[in-house]
Amino acid sequence: MCRYCVEFGNGTKWYLNPENYRRELYEAKGHAYGFNMLAGAGKNTFETGSLVHFEDQTPDYKNAMAGQVAVDLMTQHSGQVVPLEDAVKILEMVPGDRFLLMHCSCRRYFGHGDVYSCLFFEPAVEKALAERPWETDSKIITKEEAIKMEYEWDKKGLIHNVLDVGTDADGKPPIVMCHCNATDCMPTNLRLALGHRHALRKGEYVAKVDLAKCREGCKSFPACVARCNFGAIKYNPLEKVVYLEPTLCFGCGLCRAVCPTKAIELVDRTTYPALVDEW
Repeated sequence: MCRYCVEFGNGTKWYLNPENYRRELYEAKGHAYGFNMLAGAGKNTFETGSLVHFEDQTPDYKNAMAGQVAVDLMTQHSGQVVPLEDAVKILEMVPGDRFLLMHCSCRRYFGHGDVYSCLFFEPAVEKALAERPWETDSKIITKEEAIKMEYEWDKKGLIHNVLDVGTDADGKPPIVMCHCNATDCMPTNLRLALGHRHALRKGEYVAKVDLAKCREGCKSFPACVARCNFGAIKYNPLEKVVYLEPTLCFGCGLCRAVCPTKAIELVDRTTYPALVDEW
């Protein structure tokens, strides 16, 4: 388990601990800024404002450790990759039956269209509706509908990324499930291109390939390679099998769904001693 699970998991993963979903946490001192930014009008001023300068800042930002620390302190939130089964457990755990389905501002800025891929939990639903009246295309959906959409997003090959509103002594409250990919997601780009771990942390799992089953399956270029946003799966055209690099794997599990022989499974990241502190 990552250190957040040890500190805030109460014996399980931090995002599966019901204590982190207590309503009073979201507006507590250590979480209020992240809550107001992500759920309120500040999401547009910070997130879209930073995107405007994203390309110009890339060369300098990569090595600007002080800048990374400043962003960490200012936003007070971070995200972590979760597989489909944990994403569903999170939605089942969220109090209430209302979720707010919103367009992704990253995709909107980068010109990749208006895609419904951000799913906000209570109490962000009330706040977003009150403070973002111009977003007339947001939709309130039920828990049943939200869970159904998780399966649809997974089928499309979108990464499940749970974001919280800051880590403090009292907890680490989740607020939104984003569904991203490496080509048009700001947090994913920050992590992959710039090494900014705060933006997107690796999941609690890592994929493992059964080579014997893999040899039985794909007779052409395997679909799992295209599903991996992180470059962790490599195809050997001579053996006609894939090899997985555990240090590159984020544990999203998207590769599993397209494997015809079920040769890919997720195992606990700490199964590999070298990955115990690799998040």
